Amino acid sequence: MSRSILVTLLLLLSATTALAAKAPHGANEGQSEQHHKNEVNLALDVFDELGGLIATAAAGRLRDDRVLPAEVRLNTEAVAHVTPRFAAQITGVNANTGDQVKAGQVLARAENSDTLASFELTSLINGVVINRHVTLGEHLQPTDTAFVVADLSRLWLDIALYPKQVAKVKAGMAVHITTSYGPAPLDAEIDYVAPLVNEATRTGMARVFLDNADGQWKPGMFAKARVALSDFEVPVRVPQTAVIELEGNSVVFVREQNHWRAQPVTLGRKDRTHSEVLSGLTAGQQYAAEGGFFLKAQLQKSELEAGHHH
Repeated sequence: MSRSILVTLLLLLSATTALAAKAPHGANEGQSEQHHKNEVNLALDVFDELGGLIATAAAGRLRDDRVLPAEVRLNTEAVAHVTPRFAAQITGVNANTGDQVKAGQVLARAENSDTLASFELTSLINGVVINRHVTLGEHLQPTDTAFVVADLSRLWLDIALYPKQVAKVKAGMAVHITTSYGPAPLDAEIDYVAPLVNEATRTGMARVFLDNADGQWKPGMFAKARVALSDFEVPVRVPQTAVIELEGNSVVFVREQNHWRAQPVTLGRKDRTHSEVLSGLTAGQQYAAEGGFFLKAQLQKSELEAGHHH
């Protein structure tokens, strides 16, 4: 027997002894005669001292969610590559990596290698210079990229979908995004699910369009995405800690003053923390949300004592 179970049983024995000592002479015998199967008496203060927690049965939501790895990426549809229109030599550079630029802003000046006419290389969009591939005096061809400008006000969060989630995740599903890099947790919706899976890894991809107007999110950040595969309300739900196995049945200990009854329940759907109760417990009833195993131990002890007396 583990030390924790032994300590629990000793505490229960002590509590029972204390309650019996407070009762009038002969009361304990009367209680034994009136003892009903699956019922136990335990004072609320003793239950509290043992770490028990009482709750009231009520409706609630069940969420079937999964935590999936995700990464912040550039919105490739908002990236512009600035190239010279002709073979040219760079005669002036006006922008550096990290600079905020506007559409039409001059990033560099160049001289046509054939006609020696001067022309300008300008940004095609509002954004940030994320790469500069040109130096003063360098010769470029029309196929060479001089600058890469990206609009970072809206990024992509790409979520990796394992094979079991590929068919279940849909656009519009709720997602809770967290990261250890600084930005506050964010509640969003999935905007896009890729129609193909990666041939090498067999993983799919779901995408969230991140509003990054404040610049907190950075491409390359890793994040965790908790995706709600389903989210619905049930008339009665209880935490899974409230459900105790007793003689092959699922029971919840229902409270009536200092009296507790091991009430058999029929369970329905469940999520990571809660279970739906289809029958056996109704909204408004008080029950042991935590500490039911203390009551189970006391119940079994009482039944052993009752059997011994008979």
